[in-house]
Parts: sequence; C-alpha cells; structure tokens
Amino acid sequence: MRLGRLVGVRLKINPLLLLLALVYGWLGLGAEVLLVLAAVLLHELAHLVAARGLRVAVQEVELLPFGGQAKIEDFTGLEPEKETIIALTGPACSLTIAAVFYFLTPYLSLAKAEFFITINLLLGLFNLLPVLPLDGGRVLRAQLSRWQGYKKATARMARLGQIAGVALVLWGVYETFSSLTGLNIILAGAILFWSARREGQLLAYSFMRYLVNKKGDLARNGHLPAQQYVSKPDTLVKTILQASSPTYYLLVVVISDNHQVQGMVSEAELIECLFEKGPLATISDC
Repeated sequence: MRLGRLVGVRLKINPLLLLLALVYGWLGLGAEVLLVLAAVLLHELAHLVAARGLRVAVQEVELLPFGGQAKIEDFTGLEPEKETIIALTGPACSLTIAAVFYFLTPYLSLAKAEFFITINLLLGLFNLLPVLPLDGGRVLRAQLSRWQGYKKATARMARLGQIAGVALVLWGVYETFSSLTGLNIILAGAILFWSARREGQLLAYSFMRYLVNKKGDLARNGHLPAQQYVSKPDTLVKTILQASSPTYYLLVVVISDNHQVQGMVSEAELIECLFEKGPLATISDC
C-alpha cells in the first residue's frame, strides 16, 4: 500500500505491517502504533538524507516492522563506501533519538516516552545484525563485495537473513506457549525471511531495469546514441561506468600498452562484471 513520498521517494507499507497496525489499533494501542511508525519513518529518513547527500538515487522504500527495504534507481549507487555510510545512518539516528529522549524524560512530561525510547533502541540495535536486509547486513555485504562481488555477497547475506528469520519464527513459537508476545516475534521473523529472500532480486532488478530502458529506446527508435571510450586493461570497471547515462549506450575499446586493439566490451558486460567481481574488477576481468 502506498503512503506518499518522503524527501521525494515513494513510500509503501508492507501489508503485514499494515495488518499489525490495524490489529493493535483495534486493541486500543493506537498511540503505540503511531510511535512505532514515527520511529521507522525517522530511521528511513536518515537513510534517505544520507543517500541524497551521496547522490545515490532511491526509487522506492517499503516500510517494514524493523525499518525499510529500498530500491535504488540504478546499479551506479552500489559503491561499498557509500552503501556503508547510508546503512549506518539509520541505526545511528534511532540510537541517538533513544539517547536524547532518555536524558530528556526526567525534565519533560512526555507521554509514552519510555515506550518511544525502547522502540528506537530496539530498532537501532536490531538493524545492526549482520544479515540482509538489515543495515548491518548491508554494511557487511558492502565489505564482502570488494572480494566476492555483489552477486555472491548479496546471496550469502540474504541466506543468513533467511536463517535469522526462521530462527525468530521458532523463538516466537516457543515464546507463544508462555505469552502472546511470541506472536510479534513470529510475524517479525516471517517478514525478515520474506524480505531477505527478496533482497537478492532487487540487485538483479536494478540491473535489468537499467538495460531494459535502453533496449526499449532502441526498439522504438531503431538506433541509440553510443559513447565510446578507449581504456587500458587495468582500468577499474566502476571508473568507466561512472560515465554511463540512460541516454546512450556505452562501448569500451580495450588497447594494450603499445596501442594495439585487444577487443571491445559492451555496457551490459561491464555491469555483469561489476556484479560478479566487485568494485575492484578491472576491464581485463570482463
């Protein structure tokens, strides 16, 4: 379900989160539901502000009980340094809010302040777990991608996320026998499992979306402007891709040190190479 826009980015709410909010509202916990949504929105706002500052375009964010899942505009935002900074701003924001309200509570008469502190504390700490799609998993994925490539790193971290989801569900089932709070844990585990499974598809989505748009332009017009570059084999792929644009197709002519043409690499091959080999991939790896 679409909520609107936050700093220019489309916001959606996960159906299970919406159902959970309605159930708790019906049980008379409307104020708590609003505080949870406020904490999640502030958490995601921190991510989006950081992304905008680093010029990483985010297309859409889906709100989940433990944060959000973002679709980047295209693959060019997948740089380890940028992804690490963007991922850490969310937990940092949540933990900072928890600390500020903790110290302000004795001096201000704030209703539900303790609950808001707890929610932000849990949101910040939970998101530091090193599994996708949580922020800690994005940080670890960014570092692993330097050596394993984005595809393999994403697959491994998403698999850990699914395992964590199953573990939460089992824990929730155990807790349900002693208290109804176990139902919350089961739901959180189910959403984590589903989100982790979908995370691997988002990377492929950005790649396919970028190329499909160009193929569509080629099919409609019968031609597409090309930008040609001459490169040595040891040039980093990400350096070349920084010059890519949706308005033209990128072709790279590879030459040796004695200026002999060794071959040509297409934009699709460059992108696939970046995903497979990571940010340290060179033209020769393609």
